[in-house]
Amino acid sequence: MSKRAPASLTSLALLLWSAVSGQAQAPQTFEVVSIKPSNAVDERTSSMVQPGGRYTATNVTLKMLVKTAYGVHDDQVVGGPDWTRADRFDIVAKAVGNPPTSVFRDQARLMLRAALADRFKLTLRPERREIQVYALVLARDEGRFGPQLRRSNDAECGGPAKSVPAAPGAAEASPEMPCASGFSRSAHVGARALDFSTLVTSLATWSDRVVVDRSGLTGKFDWDLQWTPEPLSPDATRPMGLSIFTAVREQLGLKLEPVRVETDVLVITNVERPTPD
Repeated sequence: MSKRAPASLTSLALLLWSAVSGQAQAPQTFEVVSIKPSNAVDERTSSMVQPGGRYTATNVTLKMLVKTAYGVHDDQVVGGPDWTRADRFDIVAKAVGNPPTSVFRDQARLMLRAALADRFKLTLRPERREIQVYALVLARDEGRFGPQLRRSNDAECGGPAKSVPAAPGAAEASPEMPCASGFSRSAHVGARALDFSTLVTSLATWSDRVVVDRSGLTGKFDWDLQWTPEPLSPDATRPMGLSIFTAVREQLGLKLEPVRVETDVLVITNVERPTPD
């Protein structure tokens, strides 16, 4: 599974509470789950759904799996022994039948939650804690947007699909999109006539912290944002180019500003190493 923005932990808290109180329905589960210690020799990781109802994760920690299953950031997973952040695992799982990948993507997150509870004996408790996040704010005093952000022109939405013009010297062009559509891929996000909240969600997907919207902007927008991706290995030299923070400021006229706020976190209350199979 690709990265995803933090889900509303208010609903997550209700889900966990109802599970504890016995009010939740039986969770969806994988038909088969194999979990083994990883023998990978580098730091590269992957977590993805595949056709045929398959989910695979390679060289991942338990903390990474919790983040994938619940759609949260590092700072939102609290507690647990050191091995939950150090030990690496490979997972191969298969759902019943052959669900469409577009449908299975969301189902797999629920199934992964059940697998973590079963194989890792994982239990979580939702709490409110003050953590470091990014506030998305206007970067310019006059509130002027950057060249790659503009309010959507409703008059254009009756026409054919088109691309949002990329910045001069950008690494790649945006694909052609009809109105009310967008895309999000490594180091490049774009949209045509989508709500501003979708941009906030995209930025949260690719940043290392929760993003809260303090821009005051509402309505439909077009955007095309490109930056230089992070190196795969933490020991690798950062490539020359734009960080996501510089790109947001220069291309969108916005700013990701570090602040501390009280938000929802998941506290690990119990966990055990799984028996390999």
